[in-house]
Amino acid sequence: MSTLSILSDNIRYLRMQIPGLTQGKIAAELAVTRDSYAKYEIGKTAPPLDVLLALSRYFQVSTDQLLTVDLRKYKLQEV
Repeated sequence: MSTLSILSDNIRYLRMQIPGLTQGKIAAELAVTRDSYAKYEIGKTAPPLDVLLALSRYFQVSTDQLLTVDLRKYKLQEV
């Protein structure tokens, strides 16, 4: 599984764990367009470093975990 694939799966999974959280809401928090964020979630493009760091802070997960660990396999409290 590629790093981009892991990242896209993880951010989609993390977003879905928060009821009512939409791509548009996260995009606004990250100061990117919803279309750009959607591309990160489907793995079409990788987010720039500043956005990756913002995603890490937003979801309170390290960048290492976002990029290398399939978070769907763990309870979020274990990560």
